[in-house]
Amino acid sequence: MIAKRLIVWAVLALMACVFMAGLAQQQAIQQAKVTMADIDNALTKGPVFIEFETAECGYCRQQRPITQQLETEYTGKVTFFYVDAVENRDLAKAFMVTGVPQMDVIAKKADGKYTYIDRNGAPSDSISASRFMGLTQKDALKKALDAAIQARK
Repeated sequence: MIAKRLIVWAVLALMACVFMAGLAQQQAIQQAKVTMADIDNALTKGPVFIEFETAECGYCRQQRPITQQLETEYTGKVTFFYVDAVENRDLAKAFMVTGVPQMDVIAKKADGKYTYIDRNGAPSDSISASRFMGLTQKDALKKALDAAIQARK
């Protein structure tokens, strides 16, 4: 009888741990609301990297550590925003988010228009031609970030 109770308690404790780990993982990628004004303000200081994601997206959870490594490497040079596409629908619509993860590198804003950087490191005024879709490796993003920094000089 005591052994059965111990087993029941152990199973309940294990289930609670699994639930809390899943909740912590979901909370880890949720962010506060981000506005166009936040992005524009950050662009006065340097390039901006925006990652659109959702809590349920498995590829987003894989992308986040890659992006966070870059955030550490580019501290003081690039501002990073992590945007929940569900919670920030207006911003996701403005950036034409069609799937997650989607990443955008913005070098600057001039005359009311953003200058994006594409996979080849080339500037573009087309968000659809320059966005990074799906799980993207560090080297591809690094190339765009380096080009965005150069475009500011």
